[in-house]
Amino acid sequence: MSDLVIPAKVTITREVDLFGLPITRAHLDVDDDTKGLPLPAGRQGDPGPRGLPRAPWIKAGEVATAAALPTGLGPDDRGKWWHDLATDDMWTWNGSEWKQSVGAVGPRGPVAPDYSLDITQTMSNPKMRVAAAELTGGGGAQSMKLTVPAGPKGPVGPIGASGSLQTSTDYNATASGPVNGSLIAYDRITRKLRATPPPGPVGMWAKGPADFPATTALANVETIELVILEIPALPFAWRPRVHGRIATLADSTGGNNAPGYPHVWARLNDWAGPILAVGLNPFRGSLLNENIIRPHYSEQGGTVSTGNSPGHVRLSPTSTVGVVQPYEPARIYVRVERDLGNASTGSQIQYVKTAPYIQVQAMPLWL
Repeated sequence: MSDLVIPAKVTITREVDLFGLPITRAHLDVDDDTKGLPLPAGRQGDPGPRGLPRAPWIKAGEVATAAALPTGLGPDDRGKWWHDLATDDMWTWNGSEWKQSVGAVGPRGPVAPDYSLDITQTMSNPKMRVAAAELTGGGGAQSMKLTVPAGPKGPVGPIGASGSLQTSTDYNATASGPVNGSLIAYDRITRKLRATPPPGPVGMWAKGPADFPATTALANVETIELVILEIPALPFAWRPRVHGRIATLADSTGGNNAPGYPHVWARLNDWAGPILAVGLNPFRGSLLNENIIRPHYSEQGGTVSTGNSPGHVRLSPTSTVGVVQPYEPARIYVRVERDLGNASTGSQIQYVKTAPYIQVQAMPLWL
């Protein structure tokens, strides 16, 4: 801005305000000719915001001749043009008047192929707040990968229902099903989880004094049948573990060596089946003995007659002696069996009912 010099009369006055501070005023008087002069231009202002992009031409329609061009257009219609069908001229409105482009409109081109957009992938990125799209391809066929931004974190939802392990694809449903006390273990062969037998005994099944017969008389018999325990089918292989106490007595007639040994035996699924437990009576004579029944597995069947040391075998981890297979019921037969040893065939034995009991537990096996 250049300086401007004008003639003027300046009057300066000085006063004091209520607080004693000086106030200086300058009064400028100019003549009438000077008052009519324009004020000098100020400094250039800051650039304004950038406007939105605008297409230079927008086809607005077609007319039969130039005489049919529309009227009443204004500055907002700048860039619109019409096709003159009679001459193929292009008439463009520049905001204030028409501009003619002679023969600017050529023949119609071929029909473009149909456009298709295939969304090939949609991703959700919790770190983004603005959506993003990636277009690939050309012509009328394009594909797009779309990234969807995450919204604000919602409230915690309700706890869902527990799923069933037995319906999972990681569970081997062909194996034995779970029972009370079962554990879930990994099967290295199928590489799936499966139910295993309980690590401890199952049961117990028992018979007490009310289930036992009354005291028998001394008799020259080989066996005295007492009770049978019914064990339901279990979904795993197991071996019975039998404990109990039953009293027996041998006849003393004929001397100390004449009576036989009245031992108590527990057998599997038959009166003469595989041996599961034994309660020994080592006394000969009229002494009453409380036969303490303990587990004892043996391959020997039938009535045992080997003195007071019944035959037995050692069991290996793969032995099937006394084993009940899965889903098969079992019966435990308990009876007194005379072991003659060195006694005579006429010796007598007796069962005495003095608070007898027998109890069985199922010991699961890993097969």
